[in-house]
Amino acid sequence: MDTKNQEKGIVIQPKLALYFFGGIEIIMILFSLIGQYLRLSPNSYSIHSLIQEKLIRDFIAEFNVNSEANLVTYYSVSMAIVASLLLFVIAYFKHAAKDRYRFYWTALAWFLLYISIDDASVIHEKTSKYLKNWTVMGGWFEYKWVIVGLVVVGIFAIAFFRFWLHLDNKYKLLFLASASLFFGGAVGAELVGGRWAYSNGSKNFIYVLLNTFEQGLQYLGLTLLIYSLLHYLSTYVPRFSVSADTAANPSMDTLSNAG
Repeated sequence: MDTKNQEKGIVIQPKLALYFFGGIEIIMILFSLIGQYLRLSPNSYSIHSLIQEKLIRDFIAEFNVNSEANLVTYYSVSMAIVASLLLFVIAYFKHAAKDRYRFYWTALAWFLLYISIDDASVIHEKTSKYLKNWTVMGGWFEYKWVIVGLVVVGIFAIAFFRFWLHLDNKYKLLFLASASLFFGGAVGAELVGGRWAYSNGSKNFIYVLLNTFEQGLQYLGLTLLIYSLLHYLSTYVPRFSVSADTAANPSMDTLSNAG
């Protein structure tokens, strides 16, 4: 890339973001599994001091992917905020170009911002208290909030289907994969986890693995979304230079007709 082009824009490296977030996620998941093993198998190790006991307790709490107000929650919230900010940037340029799908981009940005708020405050799980008088379903619907989750996924799919159809094939696949991974973890894997908890309880390592898998899918979905949005920025939005692994940057005229 020439120096002149670099001075005019911001260099975007989607693959670097993919490696960065992916690496952190692997560490988070490994630490969570180690912590849960220590929690569920206290007889497999010895504690020799009060400090060691506190360190183990804090390690378990901070890296528990099935808990709130800890490091992994902060990371998950941060990823959703990053994705939301990227969507707001795209929406800004789409509005400037009077793109016909500009309001979809704006809606997606607000939706991801809500996801970050929900992750931080656990709104979706608090909805269960409003469903406590529902018939006890057990099994796949041990966690009743997933019923609301399934409705939200259905509404989301219908509302954004037309928007998805207008995208270039490359972004159709990337955005579909991102949404499938995220909702598959947030709702689909939660169904499986609820089914297991209903039959076998939640104080076992299989349940821990299911919860970790669930969170891992959500991480992967957000990571792929961030990667996809960075690629989209580098391809269709002006004032953003591209890294070596992407195509040349188009003009504002391209933006108004972009996928």
